[in-house]
Amino acid sequence: MMISRVLWVVAASFCIVAATASAQTVTGYSVPTANSMPGGITAGPDGNLWFTESAGNKIGRITPAGVITEFGIPTAGAGPGRITAGPDGALWFIEVTANRIGRITPAGAASEFPLPAAISNSALLTPGITAGPDGNLWYTTVDGQSIGRITPAGGVATFPLGGAYGGASAITTGPDGNLWFVANAAIGKITLAGAVTVYNEFSTNPVVDGIAAGSDGNLWFSEGNTGSIGRITTGGTIHEFPIPNSADQFDSMLAGPDGALWFFENTGSAGNLWRLTTSGATSSISVTTTETTIPAMAVGADGALWLASSATNQILRVEPHATGPVALGAAVLPISRSVERGATVTAFATVINSGSSTASGCGIAPITAIPARFSFQTTNAATNALTGSPNTPVSIAAGAQQSFLVSFATQADFVPTQVSLGFACSNGNAAALLSGIDTLLISASASPVPDVIALAVTASGDGILDIPGTSGTGAFAIASSNAGAEATISVSADTGSATLPVALSLCHTDPTSGQCLAAPGPSVSLPINTGGTPTFSVFAKASGKIALAPGSSRIFVRFKDASGTIRGETSVALQTQ
Repeated sequence: MMISRVLWVVAASFCIVAATASAQTVTGYSVPTANSMPGGITAGPDGNLWFTESAGNKIGRITPAGVITEFGIPTAGAGPGRITAGPDGALWFIEVTANRIGRITPAGAASEFPLPAAISNSALLTPGITAGPDGNLWYTTVDGQSIGRITPAGGVATFPLGGAYGGASAITTGPDGNLWFVANAAIGKITLAGAVTVYNEFSTNPVVDGIAAGSDGNLWFSEGNTGSIGRITTGGTIHEFPIPNSADQFDSMLAGPDGALWFFENTGSAGNLWRLTTSGATSSISVTTTETTIPAMAVGADGALWLASSATNQILRVEPHATGPVALGAAVLPISRSVERGATVTAFATVINSGSSTASGCGIAPITAIPARFSFQTTNAATNALTGSPNTPVSIAAGAQQSFLVSFATQADFVPTQVSLGFACSNGNAAALLSGIDTLLISASASPVPDVIALAVTASGDGILDIPGTSGTGAFAIASSNAGAEATISVSADTGSATLPVALSLCHTDPTSGQCLAAPGPSVSLPINTGGTPTFSVFAKASGKIALAPGSSRIFVRFKDASGTIRGETSVALQTQ
């Protein structure tokens, strides 16, 4: 079976449960705690958005449907600011006034790590934090004196900048494998070893704010006082673009699911959300009628843009397009690749337009920043052969599908990172982002590593495991191929961040008969040679009702090496019948 045909089936099964776009372009959800001053916001591993409440001293969680839950912080008056998803499946945030880094699990359990030096000496919400390519968290300090690094276990190191730059704030991973940050009137780069370079060759005298890695391989940043957006290459060349018909005050910077850059404009009496393509085209959306600042934004699992508005005490959900006759669903196979540094990661993707009108200008762009150069190109669905030209958007007719090859040319080492891919067209909202369906887990290492490409097959052939009854047992098969180095691999199954009433076991099987070679258990360990093609069966015994929800109710099968690093992954949806 051609891989593109498998993708079409997976994408089609997702489309039947795809979230319906709101008829409103902007929807506001009030935070339960009054005057809480929501500020930082990020997409969580559980499919929800997580945000901070600097005055409320809480961490909030909001579902794509707008349901908010709040969690307290152990230290009173901690002043939580920016927040990011960590490599350990938790959310990490700055505690500005408590001089700590906070951590909260998707279940709401919070912990804190004290810092050796003051993180702030002025306003709340300014210091930035991000997950680095080394599996650690990196943060900035307001006084501009240092960049900090904290491990998931809480070990802290600081790196002096060698001079005061007026306040380092937003920070992100660059396509070159370094961390890039803004420091008032400068752009800074810090290597994983702590070497710092500062660039400040501006044509103006800006107050630099947000920064994000663009789909063009450059870094883009906002200027809070010049009415311009800046671009800096990884070599340090800066170019500034005046934004016509705008006010001077720009906040934040976000790589959108459509490959464009998004930033916020405070007009002094209202707020606008701007879109800037890497070729320079601009447009804007009015999102508030109240003066406010937006220090951070995020792309949600629903493909919409989410903003934390301190002035209105709301979380704002923005869809660039009103509900219309274009509806997208997407799938990626394989969903995990692990390569040696410098190699190019490839995977196939299929986009389905289940709407009633042609989707135009359809393309793919990475949302998650990793040290790699991205490209996409259309393929022939029957043969998987390349067609068209690289990075060229296409139209997808109503009810039709288009297959693509996506590639990431890795530039540096980085730990396994769940990369969200934006699938969007110029006349419709982006496809929902669903882990295990249209995401890609990627890593690059300094030496050869195993790269297990796995494909799960259910009896129905649609990527959904149907379990007979609420106490029955279902099974599915897995075929795998190791495209990397020989290694001993441990194979196990789990339900990701969801807690489901199901017990899982698996076995290594005879590829001819499909029979288990040993009794099923919680994991299987075996050596897999380069080019090896072992097969497995996974068994799922239900202990309650499981509704069909492909975005959250899934079984993940993971292939890990001796260090516990994931070197392959596949998944299926499940339901009881």
